[in-house]
Amino acid sequence: MRLIASRMQVLVDNAYDLLEKLDLPPWQEYKEAAAAAFHDVRVASASSFKLGHLTFRPVFILLGIILQCLAVILQIILENSIYHGFRAAKEFCVQLQTAIIWFIRYQRSLSPSAIYAEVAVTTAIATLWLLRRHVKKHRYYERVLAWYEVKKQKALKRYNNFVEQVGKTSTFLALLLPHLMYFMFATTIKKVFPWLVTYLATKTPLNPIIQYFHPLYCTFLIIGKLTQHLRTYNVDEADGIEKKTTGKRMPSNVKRQQKQKAELEDLRKEVVDILKYWVVYAIIIAAVRTGKLLPFFGNMFSVVGGNVTQGKRQGMWSKLRFSSKFVEEISLVFFTWLRFMPSSVTGQVRASSNGRGNSPIEIIYSKFSPLVKSAMRSSASLSNKAAGSHLGNDSYLSWFVGKLDFLLTIFVLGRAISQETKQKIVTSVIELSDLLPAAITLFVPGFSSYGVIYVSLLIPAAYSIKSCDEIEMAKKCSNVETMESKVNDASRFLRFWVIHAFVTWILDSFSPILVWVPFSTHVIWLLWAFLQLQTSTRKIYGWLESEVEKPFDQTQTIQSVKRVIAALPSNVDSQKAASTDEALVEKPKED
Repeated sequence: MRLIASRMQVLVDNAYDLLEKLDLPPWQEYKEAAAAAFHDVRVASASSFKLGHLTFRPVFILLGIILQCLAVILQIILENSIYHGFRAAKEFCVQLQTAIIWFIRYQRSLSPSAIYAEVAVTTAIATLWLLRRHVKKHRYYERVLAWYEVKKQKALKRYNNFVEQVGKTSTFLALLLPHLMYFMFATTIKKVFPWLVTYLATKTPLNPIIQYFHPLYCTFLIIGKLTQHLRTYNVDEADGIEKKTTGKRMPSNVKRQQKQKAELEDLRKEVVDILKYWVVYAIIIAAVRTGKLLPFFGNMFSVVGGNVTQGKRQGMWSKLRFSSKFVEEISLVFFTWLRFMPSSVTGQVRASSNGRGNSPIEIIYSKFSPLVKSAMRSSASLSNKAAGSHLGNDSYLSWFVGKLDFLLTIFVLGRAISQETKQKIVTSVIELSDLLPAAITLFVPGFSSYGVIYVSLLIPAAYSIKSCDEIEMAKKCSNVETMESKVNDASRFLRFWVIHAFVTWILDSFSPILVWVPFSTHVIWLLWAFLQLQTSTRKIYGWLESEVEKPFDQTQTIQSVKRVIAALPSNVDSQKAASTDEALVEKPKED
């Protein structure tokens, strides 16, 4: 216990020593300091409140004035709304009463049959509304669609299995099966509804739209897409070079290159598809026009009206001539098949034995494009042999091109012409060399029409085939720059086919007049030869594009027509001139 008491005494002594070291103030001093602090806080709060009152007093006065004005405005609006609303409600009640009275009187004036018709129509509308709610509630439409998709998939699966079984026997027959089904369907429609096919082919513009205007519109769109793609790529490339030279941070080009490659692949497909169609179209038109010019078979290609030979004795060749109605129907069925027939009914594209697709354009293109290329090679070899000399494989044409290039180089050095002009001249001479076989027809009486067909259809078709082959070869190289260059070169032939369409339309419109003009066929031959040139194609298409983009009243064509009409003599001018002459004659008499 003594030990505990001694320890406690030590703790108490240490506690006193600690209190002495802390130097705690006395209570009176602490009380005086707290009173002084409270006084200072009170004085500071009063001064701060006075400062805030002086500062925000104008704002509070302004807010009060605004609120007072708003209250007055709201009071006026509320009073007028109640007043006018009461008047509007009263007027509505009056109008409703008048309408009800008129409706009752009108209903009383109706006959019982009209009343029954109204009740039937009202009941039908209510029934349809309830039926719509019922169908929407139980989801009948979605269930029918699902059932249709299941049945469709089963039918396509059966069809695909059938095609597989046929393909085991004959691949050619399997590829030909969807086309046979299409023509069987067209024949069935003709047998069941003959008036429908005749009406669509002869009374509607469906035939020219399918075979002419729709491909022309697609060609316009593809040229615009290609131009926009090339412009965008060149601008992006220029921006990249500028950022590299200025030392700024360049963004990653991976996404841009991937996007460019994807767009270029889509453009390649579209360009090749539309070029192949124009090649097939040119081959068909060339075959028909050549058949019309043949001595004996021309009667088969000559179209006659439906009732031209009725009541007359027909010869053997006259019986083989097709009517215009039959030709229009066959053309509608054929070009519908050519333009819109898919490669596969089931969506699974099958390749033929030569690796090409099964679409109608691919089939006809693969069969006739080698013939066009072989005809071009044969004509080129014949012209080279005819113009060749005894100096090995050289010809007068190559000698002439070499001499012309040397002469133009001298003119370039003398700054008489530019290097670009020299290149255009040489390129034009080389391109015109393909027209030498057709130029022979200009000097043979009766054969110039064959030359026009050769120049206007076969040579552009051969150039388009060559361009498609170059694009396919560039695709195998997997080089974006090469592919872009080849697709850009193919745009020249797309522009030519657009110009070909317009020029053909103009020539067909004036054909009754041109028949009576001497040497008109020779002039048309020269016109098509001029349009073959690359410079001519791009300039004329640029003019056509500018004409399309301008407003109708500001085009050069309309302006030229207006100038021609203004230059023609009018009845008003003749009357003014006659009145002036009469006045001059009467004036001496008065004198």
